[in-house]
Amino acid sequence: MAQFEFRYESLLQHRRNLEDQAQRQMAERVRTQMILTEQLRSMQTQITESKRDLGGALVGKIDLSRVGEFTRYNADSTVRGRELVKRLAELETQVEAARQHLLNATQQRKALDLLRERDHLEWKREQDRKETAELDELASQAYTRRLFAEQRDAADTAEDIREERVA
Repeated sequence: MAQFEFRYESLLQHRRNLEDQAQRQMAERVRTQMILTEQLRSMQTQITESKRDLGGALVGKIDLSRVGEFTRYNADSTVRGRELVKRLAELETQVEAARQHLLNATQQRKALDLLRERDHLEWKREQDRKETAELDELASQAYTRRLFAEQRDAADTAEDIREERVA
């Protein structure tokens, strides 16, 4: 039996590959975004704990070196936090661009999938039509043979009857 071959199969495969690549890029950016968000959350937690520790250290005798360490740590954390927030903002635009790219790749692949489905249905209809025509031809040939056989039998019978009458 004939097998369906999509005329744009290589293009469809290429579009699937592009969609897979877009999905991987999107996942990579989202993963990076999650990591940076977790780092920022962790940094905020550490700052909160450091403030609590400093608050406890300010009771009674004050250790100025500890206050200085906290101030430096807090300043460094603030700078790192701003950098993280800036990177997250940049990453958000990259994630949105990757999302749009993925959406576009998916739409292009789906368009070819739809065309493939239509072509396959048309091919299937054509195969069914050919099969029906072939079966009709076989049935017609069988009917014709049976009709000729009946006529031959009738002619043979008539010949036999004539021969009996003559004899």
